[in-house]
Amino acid sequence: MRPLSEDLRGRIVAAREKGEGVGEVSKRFGVCRSSVERMWKQQQQNGHTRPQKIGGYRRSRLEGHDRLLRRWLTEQVDITLREVQHRCQKQLGVQIGLNALWHRIDALGLSYKKNDARRRARSSRR
Repeated sequence: MRPLSEDLRGRIVAAREKGEGVGEVSKRFGVCRSSVERMWKQQQQNGHTRPQKIGGYRRSRLEGHDRLLRRWLTEQVDITLREVQHRCQKQLGVQIGLNALWHRIDALGLSYKKNDARRRARSSRR
């Protein structure tokens, strides 16, 4: 979804400045009430209604701790993601989700598959 144009944003704020209500402005310009309120609030606080950046690259919270992360995974090969997550929080003070942690481990090129041993233990279903 693309952001509304700055021209439209300016017209919405101008209508609010004239004293029109949020409902009237939202119907007139075909936007939701919360968008009108958000633009009005942004104009009052920041003096502009430019849209915020959409998307882009976010750096990992663990970016500076790659060596330590590698060491943890090589020293204890059966460590779980939850255990790594807990260590990150306790030792590094970095709170990170499991999905983000997995992406960081994958970006470092570290294999994290623990199923091989379990697969051998099962009987084949063929």
